[in-house]
Amino acid sequence: MRLLFLALLLVSPLCFGKTVVVIQSYHLEYKWDADYIDAVRSVLGQDHDLHVFELDTKRLSKPEWPQKVAEIQSKIANVNPDVAILGDDNAFTLMADHLVAQKIPVVFLGVNGGPVQHPTLEHPLVTGILERPFFSESIRHLRKILRQKERFLVLMDDSPTMRNAVNEYFGDKRQATIYGSELDIVLTNDRDTWLDTVVNAHERYDAVVLGTHHTIRDKDGEYVIPYDLLKEAFYRAQLPLFSFWDIFVGEEQSIGGFTISAKQEGLTAARLASLILNGMRPDQIPQLKSLSGHYVYSASGLEHWNLDLSPMIASQANFVE
Repeated sequence: MRLLFLALLLVSPLCFGKTVVVIQSYHLEYKWDADYIDAVRSVLGQDHDLHVFELDTKRLSKPEWPQKVAEIQSKIANVNPDVAILGDDNAFTLMADHLVAQKIPVVFLGVNGGPVQHPTLEHPLVTGILERPFFSESIRHLRKILRQKERFLVLMDDSPTMRNAVNEYFGDKRQATIYGSELDIVLTNDRDTWLDTVVNAHERYDAVVLGTHHTIRDKDGEYVIPYDLLKEAFYRAQLPLFSFWDIFVGEEQSIGGFTISAKQEGLTAARLASLILNGMRPDQIPQLKSLSGHYVYSASGLEHWNLDLSPMIASQANFVE
């Protein structure tokens, strides 16, 4: 049955003339959002009336969110969509209840929380893709490309997104063994702690694998720009930095790895939406976890850390430079 569903997902035909809204948690200049929206447009944009709205919750302060939500709710009422695609946890938290109350089917992507954090995930009008880092697959891959591969540091911000991902996979443990490699998992929102952990990682580990770092603040409580933080880590680290997400791979960032693809998440969400537009009920469509990652690498990062990919891995990888 699952194989049949996945086959339908890949080849689902599109009906014509329907209205779709995409509601971003963040903003179009944020690479994750830009990549998945491009993917959604590639599937739905030619045949449907597609509207994209930004909640902008990375740049707006929390007290400003209710006004932005009200603005988008008003716009949704005007376009009367046949289906709504919600990107990431904040959009789901802020918009899902309102949409299902209006009898609008919801497809989500990039959601890390489960039913405890988001009870509306269990509503019959809701389906989508739960975003989950590829912990095992990433470590297995890194073991193939590193000479020293016994101990890894997994470093993340202490956000609901990362706590949910870690707790679902590891439970309460912050140490684990995967494919014979030992992992220590550190979650922190403190800039100095995060950077010190990176800088001193060579004393205990063979490599660092990064999760998100978007809720980190300095000692004065000021928000730390993620790109600036990662750039500083790139130059101060004495070990190679890898990533679970492709949006953190590039010049003066992480080297790469087996990563979640925003494009793939967007393609899958758009295909789920197309099934609904063709008459399937959301509760007939099983909720999925991130279906497939991809190998993404920075050429300058590989050079910086004097690493070479095998011909086989290089032939399968996407290079961002």
